[in-house]
Amino acid sequence: MSNIRSILFDAKKYLMNSSIISASIDTEILLSSILKKNRDYLILNSLAKIDQNKINIFNKLVERRKKGEPIAYILKKKDFWKSTFYVDKNVLIPRPDTEILIEEVLRKYEKNKKISILDIGTGSGCMIISILKERKNFNGFAIDVSKNAINVAKYNAKIHQLE
Repeated sequence: MSNIRSILFDAKKYLMNSSIISASIDTEILLSSILKKNRDYLILNSLAKIDQNKINIFNKLVERRKKGEPIAYILKKKDFWKSTFYVDKNVLIPRPDTEILIEEVLRKYEKNKKISILDIGTGSGCMIISILKERKNFNGFAIDVSKNAINVAKYNAKIHQLE
C-alpha cells in the first residue's frame, strides 16, 4: 500500500510530463473524490495508506485527465453559484464568469417580484435553476435543441427540488 503523498507525487509528475498545467490541483481533486474526503484531509494525512483498489480507480481517472478530459466530466459534477450540478459530455461545463448573469438578474429584480424567465440553450440548467432557487416567485422555462441536454437539465432540476 502506498501513502497519499507518494500517490499524489507520482500522479502530478505523470500529468506534468503530459503538459497538464493544473496537474497538482487536478490530482488532489481526483484523489479527494475517490477517498470521499476534502483536500485538507490529503495534506493533514499525507502519510495515510490507501488500498490498492482505490489506487487503481484513481489511476484510471488520472489517465482520463492525461488525455485532456476535464475534471468536471470525469467527476460528473461542477460547482456553480451556490450549488453543485451534474454535468456530462452532453452539456457545456458551467463557467464561473457566467455567474455574473445570475448576480445581475438578482440585483435587478427584488425577491417579491413575479417575472418569467426563458433560458434558451439551457444545457445543464445551472443558470435558470440557480435563479429560481434564489427567487421563489419567478417562473422559468428552459429549452435546448439537444434532447440529451434537456435530460441533464431535468435531472439537475429534480436534484435541486425544482420542476
